[in-house]
Order: sequence, then structure tokens, then C-alpha cells
Amino acid sequence: MPELVSPPRRIVQSGSVDVVVQYGHYVLEAGGERSGADAPSRDGLLFGEAGWLAVVCGSDFVPVPCRVEILKRMPPAVDRSWHMVAEHDLDLRQGVLTVMGSQGHHPHLTLSSTPGGHRARVHVRNRDRGLQIADPDPSVDISPVNPEEHLIQLWPIDHARPAEMLLGPDPYAASYLSGSV
Repeated sequence: MPELVSPPRRIVQSGSVDVVVQYGHYVLEAGGERSGADAPSRDGLLFGEAGWLAVVCGSDFVPVPCRVEILKRMPPAVDRSWHMVAEHDLDLRQGVLTVMGSQGHHPHLTLSSTPGGHRARVHVRNRDRGLQIADPDPSVDISPVNPEEHLIQLWPIDHARPAEMLLGPDPYAASYLSGSV
């Protein structure tokens, strides 16, 4: 089971966290300011800007297991065991990436890399089976039963590229984009 990190600690290469999802997403914070209200996702998985990125979840108000890996270069291939995979550029101005709930709540994970442009590859599976808890009871640990899983890989880049879906959409993204979710 991924560990809960509170207070946050710096991890050089990779780490795992049960990030607490609120309002259907969590945030990868790279040190950028938000220009305004959150825009809806165009692919049903990601939305954001150069300094931050939000990941849309099937779960709400529960922990989602998330592994984050800082890589030296782009992975050689897309792992097709995931249901949806998309990429988006991030600018790690200070060389730090923090994974946190949408309202900045703990637990969260802070990782370090080289400052500058990075490409984030976000993998998800089982979002259509994510847990929806209207009024979570903090005394009950429900993280081991949440089937939704996430993997984020991040590596430095020399040139920016447009956001791109590499695999998918998954059933949750299809419902999200049709307005059914």
C-alpha cells in the first residue's frame, strides 16, 4: 500500500502517495500561478497550464493510489496495461513537483528534479470503478478497496509539445466528455 506523507518530504527519484481527491481531481503543482478558473478537460483526463496540471479522477472525496516517477528521459513505450494515458508539458521553475489534493490538503508528495520544462505522462486505470463518498468518515481507512490507480512519469524536455492522448479514452473519459458524469 502506498504510504501517506504528512508533512511532505522531498524524494529525489520517485514515490507513492494516496492522494486525497476532492471535487473529482487532484493537482500536480510545479510552481506556477493559476490564471483563473479551472477550465474543463478536453480529453477527460487532464487540464491545466505550464505551472500546474490537474488529473480528473473517477473517485471523489477518497484517497487514490498514485505513483510518481522522475525519469532522466522519455520512457521507450506506452504501457498498454493502463486504460488511458495522456501527456502534458509542465514547467518546474524551481525543480520541484508537489502532488496534492485539489484544495491543497494532505497527504501530498513532493519530488525534486532539474528546473525547467518537463513532460508529464499520466496513466490511469479503473476510473469507471472509482469510489464516490459523499460524507467520508476520517476514522475509516478505505484506501485498500479503491480500485482506481494512477501512475505519473515525468522527464526533462528541450522543446514544448502540445498535450496529447496516447491511449484511450477510457470509459470514464467518454462519460465525462459526453456530460454524463
